[in-house]
Amino acid sequence: MEYWTRRDFITRGAASLALLALPRNYLADILPGAEPPPAPLGRIASWGSQPVRALPTATANLLSWKRRDEVIPLYAQIVGEPPWPSNPVWYLTERGYIHSGYVQPVDDKPESEVITEVERPGFWAQVCVPYAEARWLPSSRYVAHKLYYDTVYRVVRAVEDEAGDWWYQLHEGITWSPGPYVPSWSVRRIRPEELRPIAPGFPDKWMKIEIAKQTLTCYHGRRPVFHRRVASGTWRTPTPLGEYRIVIQRHTRRMMGTLGGSRYDLPGVAFPVYFNWSGAAIHGTYWHNDFGRRHSRGCVNLTSEDARWLFRWVEPHVPYSDYTVQSRGGEGTPVVVV
Repeated sequence: MEYWTRRDFITRGAASLALLALPRNYLADILPGAEPPPAPLGRIASWGSQPVRALPTATANLLSWKRRDEVIPLYAQIVGEPPWPSNPVWYLTERGYIHSGYVQPVDDKPESEVITEVERPGFWAQVCVPYAEARWLPSSRYVAHKLYYDTVYRVVRAVEDEAGDWWYQLHEGITWSPGPYVPSWSVRRIRPEELRPIAPGFPDKWMKIEIAKQTLTCYHGRRPVFHRRVASGTWRTPTPLGEYRIVIQRHTRRMMGTLGGSRYDLPGVAFPVYFNWSGAAIHGTYWHNDFGRRHSRGCVNLTSEDARWLFRWVEPHVPYSDYTVQSRGGEGTPVVVV
């Protein structure tokens, strides 16, 4: 399995950014229909390998395979022949095209800020590199967890190792008590203003999730203010239909369980908002990039960026210092699932 070094990230990321810097019309001239990709890099998010093909179609010649957690440059995105009807988007990468469904768009921006004195109760942080390696002790050679881009955790402590490098100890999102450490450069602090509520107290907020269309739309009265494709529950574990209200909001959550006989363990799921007491939630996603098709165990998947917008918009809103908040007296934002 190929893993990139820090130098690889910098070199290949720079090459991708150079292509992105080209004028949009020039990109379209050399590759008709092409658009800039959502990020300069992509991480293979599936458990199995993903094929790279000569053309953006599932029947084109197979050129190579990319394995789980390989990080590849993304030069452009283009609409091609979909391997399934809901997602025709392909990415141009080195020596061919790869379907977008199991390629998580990522960036590699190591954080330069180091907070050496972490005040209680800590601060929220998001992984800012393709993946961060968490260790039970900064001096340990054993990687306890691989934490992926855009996942969210609370930092509760900073320590300096013998080499002078700083490490952050993580809590919520990974363990019930203070847990493993990650290099300080691998996460960025989420500032309180980034989580400031959107349109707080607006009297007629509500959202509609349409399972047949795999879409979520937020409304102010009759006016739509946010619309995205989602990935809802599978046919075996469907998202529950009906009328609900937001009952719990959290900054992050480690989600564990079984799906189709297979166990899953997903640390740092970003910005979940729950709309029933059975655990159905709308939340960020990093284990696929295939919105518009059923994927989950009853939840509603969004990108982590879109989940953060929704987290800021729904009510009640959890304070920055807290991990979670529960709705009291049915005042949570209404959710209609049809």
